[in-house]
Amino acid sequence: MRSERYIVTFLKRHQITLASLLLALFSLHLALTDRKEVARGFILKEVLSITVTPMQRLVLAVSDGVAGIWSDYIFLTGVGQENDSLKNTVLSLQEENNRLREEVSLNNRLRDVLAYKESVPFKTVAASITGFNMDRWARTVTISKGSKEGIAKDLAVISLEGVVGRVIEVNRHTSRVLLTTDLRSDIDALVQRTRVKGVIEGSGTEGLIFKYIRQVDDVQIGDTVVTSALSGVFPKGLVIGEVTKIEKGRDNFFKYIEVRPKAEVRKIEEVLIVTETGFFEEE
Repeated sequence: MRSERYIVTFLKRHQITLASLLLALFSLHLALTDRKEVARGFILKEVLSITVTPMQRLVLAVSDGVAGIWSDYIFLTGVGQENDSLKNTVLSLQEENNRLREEVSLNNRLRDVLAYKESVPFKTVAASITGFNMDRWARTVTISKGSKEGIAKDLAVISLEGVVGRVIEVNRHTSRVLLTTDLRSDIDALVQRTRVKGVIEGSGTEGLIFKYIRQVDDVQIGDTVVTSALSGVFPKGLVIGEVTKIEKGRDNFFKYIEVRPKAEVRKIEEVLIVTETGFFEEE
């Protein structure tokens, strides 16, 4: 390529001289055409052979180079289009894979919810959580069932893990649930191990407070707290949470006890609304 560029540059730089030389050769050719010992056109042919052949080679080389570049461009364009097509195919397959994984996950969750629904001794209606409100003064969720499905205020809302809350507002197709962690929430509860009774209240954050437990009552860290069914809202024996902290209360009579909720609402997508408690009084 360097030699070809050199020849082109040389021709441009000496074009006048070369043109003059060609005219002189042509004149010499005319002068010698009458001599018998010199074949007609022999000199011109030789000169043209010497001067034109390299130029012809140069032109052919440049033509071949341009053709090669064009061919490479067409090839690369085709490769680029094929790569774009493959990328789109991969993205489409990834989306389809994600969709199928979500469907499998949903089917597994619904299967577990259905199994739990059939195992409990009270009637329930399944619903999906469609909205969250996690403010300190109003910790609620919105569910996908309302009055049309027989949902009413003060019905208990539970999950496979444990108690979620209770219905406080009902619309035709949706309802609002007050979570156990809301400051306004209170649930009659007991320690599963010792049957010590108290009230679970929301802390306004992610935890619960187990109130009205006396200093002499047997409660230990790690104990499970369940519903006692005294209020009639929640069926008896549903898991509320686990005791995580015990301190002496300020009044020196009651203990200060913190409980971690068993049901992690931020991870729950489906719930059950208890339409008929069927609760039993403690034996």
